[in-house]
Amino acid sequence: MATSIPVLIVDDLPQNVMALEAVISDVGVEIITALSGNDALRQSLKHDFALILLDVQMPGMNGFEVARLIRANPKTSHFPIIFITAGMKDLLDQIEGYETGAVDYLMKPFEPVILRSKVKVFKELYQQRKVIEQFYNNLEQIVEERTTELKEANELITKLAATDELTKLFNRRFFNDRLPTAISAARRHSYPLSIIMIDLDHFKAVNDSFGHSEGDKVLKTFADILREMIRAEDIPARWGGEEFIIILPLTNCDAAEAMAERIRVACEIKSESMHGMSASFGVAELRNGENEDSLIKRADDAMYQAKKEGRNRVVRG
Repeated sequence: MATSIPVLIVDDLPQNVMALEAVISDVGVEIITALSGNDALRQSLKHDFALILLDVQMPGMNGFEVARLIRANPKTSHFPIIFITAGMKDLLDQIEGYETGAVDYLMKPFEPVILRSKVKVFKELYQQRKVIEQFYNNLEQIVEERTTELKEANELITKLAATDELTKLFNRRFFNDRLPTAISAARRHSYPLSIIMIDLDHFKAVNDSFGHSEGDKVLKTFADILREMIRAEDIPARWGGEEFIIILPLTNCDAAEAMAERIRVACEIKSESMHGMSASFGVAELRNGENEDSLIKRADDAMYQAKKEGRNRVVRG
């Protein structure tokens, strides 16, 4: 709840201002004064008033003009205005006062009890408004926090759905979703695209000799090698078991073959930590009119050719 409840008193006569201050000084509001219409407008931009007590008959800019300008400003249009004047006995003047946006008026001389009662009402309304504003501010913050949490959760779910649990590379489903898009982009922009199919040699022997936990370590180590060797735009995935596959955008067959050779050499360098494991590679570049199934089959056939020729080598499809 607000600690300060500002009320603006506007009158060109200081003695009138002092009289109003004396009446409402113990109501529990912060009294701010203005001796002209221009001063009142300046004060209205500085404070969020619970109420404005506004004299009508002022030189330069009268109360009606001040009220219209306050109502016209979106920042101040919600301020309640009560006219306090001796010059609104005529019904037309009273109607004009309401048309300018005033909520009430008091004729001089007025009963102090009535003024105090009205100020208390608007003080309570102000406090209630602040409580509601605070509630909605808190609600907006909660909604924003929950929206952020939901977005992060959805991003995590999406990432998990696309990621191989063991190696943290992309999984086969994600690869199958991305390859047609990559092929379409390559054809649209007329740039080359290649893939590399990889199979770890004699992987079953590692599982049989050292257990599946050691086999899992080998798969993780090889996945780390792929992450270190490929580019940011490449898409590496675990194809299944001990097989891996990589999409290489903007890459012709020569460059893809060179990439495969670098990965093969890196695998040899880390062979000791992989129980002597090596890998066989099949490379294929996208051809005109070829679909993803044909491209994958050529890379897969080339990989099996590498195995037939003695493993631990790269073969182009």
